Amino acid sequence: MKTKTPVLFLFVFVLFQFSTAQQLQTDLPKIENYKKGELVIKADPFGGKNPITIGMVTPDGTIHFEWPELDLDTIEGSDMYRTQVSRLVGGSFCKDPDAVITNENAQPLKVEYIYVYKYDQRVGFIIPTTQKGPEHRKDQLGSTMYLVYSDVETNAKANCSEKKQWEGAYSFDEKTSYNLQLKKGWNLVSDSLTEMEDWDNGTEKGSLPKTRIVESVDKVPANINWYMKYNANDEYLEIEQRLIKTKPITSQQYESWIPKKLGNLKRTNYEIGKTIERMPTKNNVYLLFEKGDKKIEVTIVDCADHKKAASMYTLMEGMASREWKDKTKTGYKSASKMDDKRVITDYDQKEAKTLITYNSNQRFTVKAEATSLTPEELWEQLKTLNLKALLED
Repeated sequence: MKTKTPVLFLFVFVLFQFSTAQQLQTDLPKIENYKKGELVIKADPFGGKNPITIGMVTPDGTIHFEWPELDLDTIEGSDMYRTQVSRLVGGSFCKDPDAVITNENAQPLKVEYIYVYKYDQRVGFIIPTTQKGPEHRKDQLGSTMYLVYSDVETNAKANCSEKKQWEGAYSFDEKTSYNLQLKKGWNLVSDSLTEMEDWDNGTEKGSLPKTRIVESVDKVPANINWYMKYNANDEYLEIEQRLIKTKPITSQQYESWIPKKLGNLKRTNYEIGKTIERMPTKNNVYLLFEKGDKKIEVTIVDCADHKKAASMYTLMEGMASREWKDKTKTGYKSASKMDDKRVITDYDQKEAKTLITYNSNQRFTVKAEATSLTPEELWEQLKTLNLKALLED
């Protein structure tokens, strides 16, 4: 019986060397208009939760691939992601009687996307394409590339054809030629749309893919451009990293700080380390203040030393960063500035209830729920909350 090892330990060893493609090129591939510093390149042949490192991007945008050698038989769950070679050459849709596969027992991994990571977070992806611009459209002329990992050598050839027709507009055969020569390990595959079929029915016109060539390549073609789509906010990433490295508030600090009053409302209850729904950390303090029919519940969450809490903090920053206001049946929801603080407000005028949420002191997320107070009245009370004193030793 074979012993399975977690995907986390999927490497038998890592070959710290440039890819064959890079060895055969004078210049290493370089991302166009790159300004994002050093990033790690990863792929996810075993799903998004278990990416593997396949290289890095240096600050000048140069791509350095470093291909890990994998033993697929020892990787738990790898069979869920492996595919039949026949599926790489059209699968059941291809009716080529002369198709040839030299090793039908091969079960390779297809990797279509190359991702970039910063601080162990996915921040974008790299697009290799002969087309101009940071994307590749498969319905337009041009070439792109993807990766295939195979644990054995195998060749696969097929010529596939599918009839495309629309009465009065077009009738043609869409053809795809496959020529894969997979070696053991990582393989580069080029996918090129080389011909389009133009059509015109008198009232409409357009173009459709007609001829495609999919083939193994030993090196990255010289006409391939490398682009990156970057979808992270660097300012927020740096905030999160700072928070993760920050020493958290202790229970003793909360205990010695807890105020007896909030404005003219008296504290009637409190709880440190409360379990709160959808709150990723228990590093918080809950305070209840009351006076007559007025009630304010304040929850202060310390987002330090906790990755998910830090992400919650920056999510709040983003939600409150721009002005917006939506009317509801009984009030409104908005993001606005109160004094110099960006806040999110949810006001129910009919029920006389107000919810204000905001970030404070570069680490806290504060949630205040009030009964019988307007947003303006609640804010006047919250301004007396001295969170700076909580940070003092």
